[in-house]
Amino acid sequence: MQNYSKRNSCSGFKDSKLPKFVDTLEDNLPALIWSIFPDGEADDFSRSWTFFSGFDLERLGGTGWLRAVHPADRTKLLRLNSKNFSTAIGSVDARIRGADGAFRWFLINRDGPLNAEDGERSRQLVAVPMHERKLAELARDRDLARISTTLQHVPTMIWRTGASGEMDYANDRYLEAWDRTFEEVEGWGWGDAVHPEDRQGILDYWASHLESDDDGIYEFRAGSPEAGYRWFLSTSTALRDECGEIVNWYGATFDIEDRKQMEERLRRSEAFLRKAQLLSKTGSVGVNLLTGDHYWSDETYRIFEIDRSVELGFATLIERVHPEDREIMADVTKRFRQAETGVDAQLRLLMPGGRLKHVRILASNDEEAGDENVYIGAIMDITAAKLAEESAQQAGAELARVMRIATMAELAGSIAHEVNQPLAAILAYGKASLRWMNRPVPEMGEAKAAIEQAVAGAERARDVVARLRQVFTRKDPEPSILDLNELVERTLPLLQPQVGRHQADVRLDLANGLPAVTADPVQIQQVIINFVTNGLQAPRPENAVACALQIRTELDDASRVVLSVTDNGRGIPNDSINRLFEPFFTTKNEGMGMGLSICRTIIQSHSGHISARNEPNGGATVSFMLPMAAS
Repeated sequence: MQNYSKRNSCSGFKDSKLPKFVDTLEDNLPALIWSIFPDGEADDFSRSWTFFSGFDLERLGGTGWLRAVHPADRTKLLRLNSKNFSTAIGSVDARIRGADGAFRWFLINRDGPLNAEDGERSRQLVAVPMHERKLAELARDRDLARISTTLQHVPTMIWRTGASGEMDYANDRYLEAWDRTFEEVEGWGWGDAVHPEDRQGILDYWASHLESDDDGIYEFRAGSPEAGYRWFLSTSTALRDECGEIVNWYGATFDIEDRKQMEERLRRSEAFLRKAQLLSKTGSVGVNLLTGDHYWSDETYRIFEIDRSVELGFATLIERVHPEDREIMADVTKRFRQAETGVDAQLRLLMPGGRLKHVRILASNDEEAGDENVYIGAIMDITAAKLAEESAQQAGAELARVMRIATMAELAGSIAHEVNQPLAAILAYGKASLRWMNRPVPEMGEAKAAIEQAVAGAERARDVVARLRQVFTRKDPEPSILDLNELVERTLPLLQPQVGRHQADVRLDLANGLPAVTADPVQIQQVIINFVTNGLQAPRPENAVACALQIRTELDDASRVVLSVTDNGRGIPNDSINRLFEPFFTTKNEGMGMGLSICRTIIQSHSGHISARNEPNGGATVSFMLPMAAS
């Protein structure tokens, strides 16, 4: 044992004669051994001190040894022999610099407890090397600090329980979200924050889950009556020891309030959609042309009256389509596969028992979602509308017939005039032929000529009667290829009495080479009669010389055949022109308001259009447009 001491007289330890083998043992131990006084001076350094630090005894003596101690560790090392018992310590970890200039960690212990009687007595210190262990501890502490920081800052609520399920850790985010302190959630206290309606359920689930080997997952509400409750989802997994026994449960809790609200909005939206589809009889369909996946809404299944267990596909649709309309459905399917937009088709479904349904199919690819192979469509049950439309057409036809009968009084004079003239001619020619034949010398040539004239008169009478039967015979419309100019010319003689009574000047402007139309001549004739009658009855301005009408036919820019009747009256009041074709609306004191409404029904049933307008120079024009007959 080497020593450098200016105060050996104060060291009771050194006054005694140690056996030589003790000195030898101390000098050969890997530990650093020395004695320090309360003022920090030291002596009695073991040989390992000089070997390790590279300092000789002269440099180590007094307070020189402190130069080998890390500056951050000097103060706590001196507390091993402090006069202030309240701050004195028995051991310390400190760094001492070696001869190579690098600091090494040592565990430094004092040789016994301090007491008041020690005074200035030195105490022996022993420094045991622990550099590798200390570095491992520091690394572990850093890792634990990083883990702790991660757990506190990860955007998730993290918690841990023991094997029995009692919580022993929760990160700050968990405590902030639940508005609780750790003391409040520790153990089973976390259950107090769960919504009363969910509390027993999650406690029962957790108690049963502790006995299982599976990861856990549970949704529940937590919070307080004052701050409100939010939806959370917790997941957990077990940590096991080498024997497979559960040591801890680790869990993460996620705030799913926004997701729950979105799910509720989606649920309500789907419920509203189902109700709206049921009320409007409109189903939705979705088709992925690449994968072949189909989606049908409940209402689509109801419209097609197909059980939900049936595999979806175009074949399922086609089986329900009426055989006569399957070509239409094939065209719709073809347009689907060609990724066409704006698909719009109407067809019939043949239901079990022979019932018919009318449906309209609207579809387009899902361009907004950026996928042209996905088709979104709507299938509308328009059966009721179709039946109503057919009923309206039948009612319109019936009203038209009633209207024609109502005009019988006005037409009677024209009919009597038309029939009376040929009958009078027949009578005259018949009497003349008798006179020619009753002469002493019969004039057979003259008699023959008179009889021929009588036959011609009979034929004219027959034509008048035939037209009369067409007007008043109740029969369904019979569309035929019709020359509109010829129909106008056939109709005017029927209106001659009214034209004469109003002293009207009726002029014709009929287009040459006018294409034919496909229409029922009796119904279209009724429209022409109504147009002309209204024109004749139109109120005249005070300065009007006479009633004048122009009947005109032409071909418009859309290749539709147009017939118009223009009068020289006062025109249609501005507040009435938009309602002119409404049922029961009239500008006449004696009118029923059905004439033009029936005309509109007739024209629309022929896929045409009817309109009215005032002319800039006075008067009004009513017209209808019909498509050309197919070539």
